[in-house]
Amino acid sequence: MLRRRLLTGVMTAAVVAATMVPFSLTSRAQTPAVEPNTEISGTIDVAMVANPQMVALQELVESGAFNEAYPNITVNLTVLPENEIRQTITQDVTTQSGQFDVFTIGPFEVPLWAEQGWLEEVGAAAEANPDYDLADVFESMKAGLTYEGGLYALPFYGESAMTFYRTDLFEEAGLEMPERPTWTQIAEFAAALDSDAVSGVCLRGLPGWGEMGAPLGTVINAFGGRWYDENWVAQLNDEDSARAIRFYIELLQNYGPEGAVGNGFTENETLLIQGQCAMWYDATSAAELITDPAINPDYEQVGFAYGPSDKLPTGNWLWSWNFAMAANSDAKDAANAFMQWATSTAYVDAIVAFDGGWGRAPTGARASVYENPSYQERAADFAEIVLNSINEANPNEPTEEPVPYTGGQFVRIPEFQQLGNDVTQIFASALVGDMEIDAAIEEANALADQVAIDAGYQE
Repeated sequence: MLRRRLLTGVMTAAVVAATMVPFSLTSRAQTPAVEPNTEISGTIDVAMVANPQMVALQELVESGAFNEAYPNITVNLTVLPENEIRQTITQDVTTQSGQFDVFTIGPFEVPLWAEQGWLEEVGAAAEANPDYDLADVFESMKAGLTYEGGLYALPFYGESAMTFYRTDLFEEAGLEMPERPTWTQIAEFAAALDSDAVSGVCLRGLPGWGEMGAPLGTVINAFGGRWYDENWVAQLNDEDSARAIRFYIELLQNYGPEGAVGNGFTENETLLIQGQCAMWYDATSAAELITDPAINPDYEQVGFAYGPSDKLPTGNWLWSWNFAMAANSDAKDAANAFMQWATSTAYVDAIVAFDGGWGRAPTGARASVYENPSYQERAADFAEIVLNSINEANPNEPTEEPVPYTGGQFVRIPEFQQLGNDVTQIFASALVGDMEIDAAIEEANALADQVAIDAGYQE
């Protein structure tokens, strides 16, 4: 098991004092200018996942908005697709090579890496800054970023999962999507709507624990399955788990788009926008994107429903992308300033003004976003579903049966990054027909068992 370490994680008085300076917004935000902070200086290297919200942040930084607030801080950004950036950040942090000062990670990594002493505690500084308003951040998001009472990352945006669908296609077929569909209904709709021009459903088929592994993990949970039993004996070949895996793969084989094995979040989002997918189950954070007229000309044809159910009403998807600071950073003042700027209410206002709307604004992390009249008008069709989905998720009790781990769409153990990657690679082979689904399930289960044995989880 992981060794325990006593983590001080205390920010220096200088850092706390430095973060008391109010944030400056880009001039596009049309807010009163504030005095720039010239006391903090340095160069920081930041690694980010290339999701649309992060790309928007990259553009705003490159426009000079951050340097309006902190003119003496230089920010070098590395922005890569999800699978690539995960590997890059993990290698940097676990080897302690010190390539990055700040990086985006999720609630999977934060407690594990904080326990190892690899992350700097950042909650004290955020709490000390009245302009940051840490209390505005959802408790469910902070809970996944906490270790031994300390907060080791600041949420950029949060999400659960939901169902997106093309209302025009449903209307043409005489179908009606219920507010809370079942997976059986999703399969029936997919069969009715699938054609040469339109795929019945889109799901992630791209291998990776954070790609295919995320939605598949929630389907396993919803079907009553689990990765391990209480004794860390693998359960992927258990009746409920196997039924879920078989369902997921066959649903994509029968009604998914051609080349589904290469489709992750971004590819499926594009297919739905283009009208080439009738339904898509994925992260709630896509809602603003696919209803942005600048991104989706047919935004009025998108409908929203809760994530599908089976034995359980939810698959317990709860995720956030967060900024964390390397404990071995040599520019902690500058790193802390950037993190607080990028995750502040001021940044939300700035990116909405910069983009001219809410399409790529970070949501799902702060209560004030959902109290904003402009956002309420913009998100009237889906905001309630998103908030309820976030609140209903319970990653501490993710399955119907007892389990020795936490995590909704993942198993929070260090070994899961590699295990999830390997297992989804096996299932991808089944998806493209290179092996039988049941054989893939047995191979994946044997691998999960071996990982638990090698790590010492099984007696």
